[in-house]
Amino acid sequence: MDDSTLWVRGAGPGSYPDVSKIPTPPLQRTGLFIIFFFPALSTVIVALRIYTRLIMRTVGLDDWLCVGALVSSILVSASLFMFFKLNYYGWEEDDVPEYDPSAGLWWNFFEQLCYNPVLAFCKCSILVFLLRLQGHNTTVFRVIWGLIIATGLHAVAIFFAAMLQCVPIESNWHPELKSDPDTRCIDHSFHIIQSSLTILMDVMILVLPFWIFLGLRMPRGAKIAVLGIFAIGAFVPIVAIIRLVNIYRLLYLGERTKHHNIAYVWTPVEVNLAIISCSIPSLRPLFSRWYPKLFGNVSAKSSDKLYGSSGHGAFSNATYGNSGKKSRNRQSHSINYMLSDLNPSRKHAHTEIRGASPTGSEEQIMTYNGIIRTTNVDVMYEDAKKSQTGSSGSSETLPERLQV
Repeated sequence: MDDSTLWVRGAGPGSYPDVSKIPTPPLQRTGLFIIFFFPALSTVIVALRIYTRLIMRTVGLDDWLCVGALVSSILVSASLFMFFKLNYYGWEEDDVPEYDPSAGLWWNFFEQLCYNPVLAFCKCSILVFLLRLQGHNTTVFRVIWGLIIATGLHAVAIFFAAMLQCVPIESNWHPELKSDPDTRCIDHSFHIIQSSLTILMDVMILVLPFWIFLGLRMPRGAKIAVLGIFAIGAFVPIVAIIRLVNIYRLLYLGERTKHHNIAYVWTPVEVNLAIISCSIPSLRPLFSRWYPKLFGNVSAKSSDKLYGSSGHGAFSNATYGNSGKKSRNRQSHSINYMLSDLNPSRKHAHTEIRGASPTGSEEQIMTYNGIIRTTNVDVMYEDAKKSQTGSSGSSETLPERLQV
């Protein structure tokens, strides 16, 4: 490669070649495709999410957290692109020219600062979404808030640890400074430990929806649909484990010095799968509108079968009757109980439980902010009245069923 064809520009750590004039071999081309394909896909998904929430008028904090994750993910992909080009990843070892690694290492350092915020935003987005679904279970409420606080503290701690992993900071992209006795760097085990903690929290958040929904009395079709949507998030810890294995190989087996290697692409794959998995639950109303036969409101149909066609939710106005004379005197009453909000500062807020979402969104199976486990109790009583016409001992039974 003729160095005279490179245009030198100044930015970041100093001057470096114009990446548009550096050739792109086949393996590097594959890596760059992966780096940009996944953020493009997550951008489309997030755009559909925001569109869905806007037309439903349900835009909330979880949506803005997801947008923050998308912005950080784009920064991760852009910095990895520069790192790949400037440090010649994806090249055959014999074809790599003489180069200064400082510029590429600066972009790699910037990518490390952007990586953890993506996952933190995604986790908080999911947890805030679940907080709107958590219902009247105090334990679940506290667990969700505990995970939100832990996620926030973990994100702040990892951000500053990554930024100060070497002091002075410029030694992160100037390898020659690491030989200076005044330079202090943390051990490589930091990256292994923090990635392992990230995977652990991913698994905890993945299990949380199953804990919430498996105990609920919902139509089977609706429950399978809801849990199936949240199960998509299982791909995130799987990819995170693959990424962790590659980090170990890069740091401890010397593969970081090998240029014919694109293992760094697992980072944008992981973060963008996290964005996609936290956005999918919000898209079902949109798909139901576009493709009603494929994505119809299964929960509503199942609810009609279980509770009657009146569609008034878990406490429908269905009439109960048996064959025979007594059925003509049987009366049925349906009572909707309004349940207090868990938040003690909102003493007058209430929650109404529904058997099906009016919009097709799992988020709106309840009005306001609750789902609870329900129990139907039949209370029967008889009121015997002596006949006033003088007939011999005849009586009339007036049963009444009260559904609670």
